[in-house]
Order: sequence, then C-alpha cells, then structure tokens
Amino acid sequence: MTKPKYRIEKFDKASHERGAFSCGVLGMDRWFKESISDQIQTNRVRVWCAVDENGVVVGFYALSAHSVEPSVSPELAHKRERHPIPAIYLVALATDQSVQGQGLGSALMADAMLKSFEISEVIGAAAIILDVFDDAHFEQRMAFYRKLGFASVHPDGDTKRLFLSMKEIAMALSGKT
Repeated sequence: MTKPKYRIEKFDKASHERGAFSCGVLGMDRWFKESISDQIQTNRVRVWCAVDENGVVVGFYALSAHSVEPSVSPELAHKRERHPIPAIYLVALATDQSVQGQGLGSALMADAMLKSFEISEVIGAAAIILDVFDDAHFEQRMAFYRKLGFASVHPDGDTKRLFLSMKEIAMALSGKT
C-alpha cells in the first residue's frame, strides 16, 4: 500500500473547501470553518493547509506573532532581560480524523517549524510557543510535542504552554540534533 501524498500550501479561501473537515474537536473545527477568513483579513493569523492528491483539506496549522514576559518565561529569558521576548505562536495544528495516525501531524509540525524559523530570520523571534489543548487526548498531544523537544515555558507555572527555541529548530533543520 502506498502512502498518501500531501502538499502543504498557504490557505486560500477560494480553493480550500473546509466544510467536510473534522479533527474531532468541535471548537477547533468550528474555528477553522467559520473564523479563520476574518482573522486572516485582519492580520491576526496565517494558515497553511495540507491537501491530498484530490485537493481535499486534510490538515492545517496557523501561526501568529506573540511575545512573553521574561518573568513568566525564565526558560526563554536572558539574564536581566526586561522586554517582552518575541515569539511565533502556533495557534492551531489539526488533522482530519480520516488521516490521523498517518504522520501528517508531524509533517505539518515540521512545516510550521520551518516557516517559523524563516520568519525569525526576517523579524526576530526566540521560539515557537503553543498551548496544548486539554481534553481526553491531552497526554497524547503532550507526548507528541515533548518528543519534538518542546519544554514548559515556565516549569513552575502553566504546564500546558510549551516552547521550542529557534536555536533548537535551527539545529534540527541543519541535522545537528
């Protein structure tokens, strides 16, 4: 059996039909289907979609600009850093239920990491930050991100908020990990 092929491309409302997409999280599905166009138009997020060979959207991720206070994130802060630390926020990453468990989430995450690194080379960003959605699959999601090297933004605080530094991403992209 051959592995399905996907391509990842920037979201385009005219060519990316979202009506049938379902990742199994109602709020995420609703946000993807009903809100992303408005958020893109108002420069809040940018979205990339994974489409199969028939052009069907089977996954997506969304990025936005972000920052964290050094006091909230001692793991990211330099000594005596006082200003907010620039970051890229992974707003969402989801795959359609029909393709879950086939590696598409990892491919989307790899693309998100590459895009984030490219963005950091233009405007400066110290890390990718994300919040792990807390539901029945929380531990599975947490294991996925931890395996990629993500760590808690604040080890004594919110354990659902994770980060991966651009330095670590650069090493992964160069094959030095």
